[in-house]
Amino acid sequence: MKAILDKLKKVLSELEKEHGRILVFALFLRTDPLEKWDIVIAASWLNPNELSSYEMINSKIQKILLPADLVQLARIVILNDHDPVVSFLQDSETVTNGHFGEVSGEVFTDRFGFTIKQAYLLRCQKI
Repeated sequence: MKAILDKLKKVLSELEKEHGRILVFALFLRTDPLEKWDIVIAASWLNPNELSSYEMINSKIQKILLPADLVQLARIVILNDHDPVVSFLQDSETVTNGHFGEVSGEVFTDRFGFTIKQAYLLRCQKI
């Protein structure tokens, strides 16, 4: 997993250089038979209702991750920067440049209403 996290840190860095600050960039492993990760991202310059936002994130991920890495990912979830989930994440832990935090899934399971097995926060900051 460390190799994928390092590659996603590069994705995060490139997106911020090109578009601006990212508030939340996280990976969540839901408990399901496929054991795939969701990428959760929030930034003021992303719109969860516009396909172009998803395409922008996806194209950057596809350029940096290997096919063997990509099959471990389930979906990209873009949250509005004012979403209560973003506030909850920002209040749970601060993670800035070049670091990542591994967080117990139990913290998020209670809040989100579905089981999170494991979570990594690559960026989690307030404005």
